[in-house]
Formats: sequence, structure tokens, C-alpha cells
Amino acid sequence: MNWAAVSAIAELIAAVAILITLVYLAFQIRQAKEQITLAGQRHRADAARHVLSSVSDSPYLAPILAKLGGLPWGDYGLDEAQDNVRLFMWCHAWMRTEEMNFRMSSPVQRATQDQLLRGWLSVPWAAQFWTQNRAIYDADFADRMDTLLDEVGLAEDKTAELFAERK
Repeated sequence: MNWAAVSAIAELIAAVAILITLVYLAFQIRQAKEQITLAGQRHRADAARHVLSSVSDSPYLAPILAKLGGLPWGDYGLDEAQDNVRLFMWCHAWMRTEEMNFRMSSPVQRATQDQLLRGWLSVPWAAQFWTQNRAIYDADFADRMDTLLDEVGLAEDKTAELFAERK
């Protein structure tokens, strides 16, 4: 074997190594981008939960917000308007948490989450909250919740039945 053949083989091996390195780097960049996106979504969800929890837990903010007209708090059949505000804020904080869980969970883990959400959506006021507020959530999570709501239907209360099916 002459030096020209050895050189050609070495160049071929180097080219393959560079190609493998580039594919690996592209994969790493894509993974890093997904992690950055997920971190941003997590931060947004954490910030929303913090603000919403401060309203639902505060003896001062909920009555003030309840007096403001034109805001879509919802009417959940509670005696006090401020209680509707508190429930709205709590539901929204919980849905932001579930939206983040949706992003971070594997399909196997999502099955348990789906069971919990089906139970929640089987309660009329919870289904009402979701249908009135679905537009404020990311499209893929909203689509998943709509699918779960369709599975449950708008029956009066299937909660016990749903949890009895759990394996």
C-alpha cells in the first residue's frame, strides 16, 4: 500500500468523523434548545402560580378584584363574588401546574395525570372553568384537556366512577 492510498483512507475516516461530530452537535443543540424552552415555560408557570396564589390566599386582594366589573371570573354558584375570584385564581394556578406537568411527563406518567384531570373535569364547575378559560393555555395542553373533557362528557358527577376505574 502506498502513501497516497493511506492518505486517502485517512481523509475518508476524518470526513466520516467530522460528519458524526456534526450530527452529534446538531442533536445536542436541539436538546439544549428544548431544555431552554422548557425552562422558560416552567418560569412562566411558576410566576403565574405565584401571582394567582397571592390573590387566592389574600384576605384583601380577592374582595378588591371581585368589585372590578367586566372581568371574567366566572360564576361558580358561590355566595360571595370574592369566593368566585378565589376559586378562579386557584383553578388557574392548578391548571398552570398541570400544564407544566404535561410538558415534563412521559406518556406513562401522563396516564395518571389524565386520570386526575378527568376526575376534575367531571365536576360541572371545573368543566365550566375549563371551557371558559381554555384560550389562555398553550394549544397542545388545551387540545389534551379538550380530549379529556370529551371523554368525560358534561355529566353531573362521574368523579367516583372515574376513580373506581383506576387500576
